[in-house]
Amino acid sequence: MAGAAASSALGADKDSAYAKATLASAEAITATLAKARGPVMKFGQTLALFSQILPPEQAALLKGMSRLYEDAQAQPYEKVEKVLAVLPDGVEVERVAVAAASLGQVHRAVWTDGSPVAIKVQYPDAARAVKSDMLQLRAMLPLAKRMLPSLDVGALLEEHASRLAEELDYTREAGWMRTFRAEWQNQDITIPEVLFATPKVLVTRWMDGTPWLQVADLPEERRNRAGELLSRFMFLSPAGVGATHADPHPGNYRLLEDNTLGVLDFGSVAVGSGAFTWVFAETIRLAAEGDEDGVLRIWQHAGLVGAGTTSERLMSLLDVDTRLWTEPEFDFNIEWLGRLAGSWTDPVAALEDATALSFPPSYLLEHRALMGALTLVCSVGSKFRAGDLLRETLTTFAEEGLGQRP
Repeated sequence: MAGAAASSALGADKDSAYAKATLASAEAITATLAKARGPVMKFGQTLALFSQILPPEQAALLKGMSRLYEDAQAQPYEKVEKVLAVLPDGVEVERVAVAAASLGQVHRAVWTDGSPVAIKVQYPDAARAVKSDMLQLRAMLPLAKRMLPSLDVGALLEEHASRLAEELDYTREAGWMRTFRAEWQNQDITIPEVLFATPKVLVTRWMDGTPWLQVADLPEERRNRAGELLSRFMFLSPAGVGATHADPHPGNYRLLEDNTLGVLDFGSVAVGSGAFTWVFAETIRLAAEGDEDGVLRIWQHAGLVGAGTTSERLMSLLDVDTRLWTEPEFDFNIEWLGRLAGSWTDPVAALEDATALSFPPSYLLEHRALMGALTLVCSVGSKFRAGDLLRETLTTFAEEGLGQRP
């Protein structure tokens, strides 16, 4: 018995040491990410999605990363003046920035034709700062893997790293703005016209309107309109454009006076045919029709379900709300948002039951974009014909030869 007691105590000591080491890992990671800039900070926000599966002390640290939406101070005009020297003669730039992020800031200006414009300018040291941050993140990968052993943190980090160079190139963002604008210009989505672009300077038409955070105060008819337009934009862009606007921050959307939806900031775009969007819509359709085996087949085909998982087990995990498909109008509200956060749409479920579900890192950007948009729709209390939109999504995907039907 003495030997058993000693063995038990030794095991407890090992568990305690591991817990302390993991907590130290969480502290080191959050300290590093809190100092990171721009797209690198978003890596911390992605890790924060998985805080629910950690012990309370570690979870509290990592969950704090979700609050690190950039609260950067604008830099003095002198810091960006040389970068702005590429602008045509005659452009009048206001010296005080109207918005700022960690990699750059936005100035209001008067263009050569006398019209108001927004000028997005990158800080001279932005690329160097991001490179430095990425080196730090790669150095702490062992700590992250210790804290979240069931998540392929390395693959997740490399997915983010592969996008950094793209986000630092404003000509790429300008290209996406033109592409999305051409697709949506006659469908009540307003994207500012690009007037001028270099890798570090982007000039677009100025856009006024009601910011998304104030849409909740508008009359019901306008709230419904805003929610429906944002949902259409997110669900149908993969088929129409081959990409998804992947930065669902409330500051990037506004309802304009003509009741169109204004969309800003195309620095983060998920390129692809909407694999997760299709799975989301098709799962709801099949569940509404009672085809649980069909749900299992598409999840298996998409690589989102583990071998040996039964349709009954999968459906119990998904908790699909079929009212999205069956009700004439669906009420997106805060109460439903709680259900959304606790269902299969949360990648944490994939880690809590790793034998049943899988969530490849390649799905995360599109997942966050779509779920983030639905969160914004719920935040303003919007009611519209969601079933019609889901049916249109599946029809459009089929016409374009998209989807993953087995």
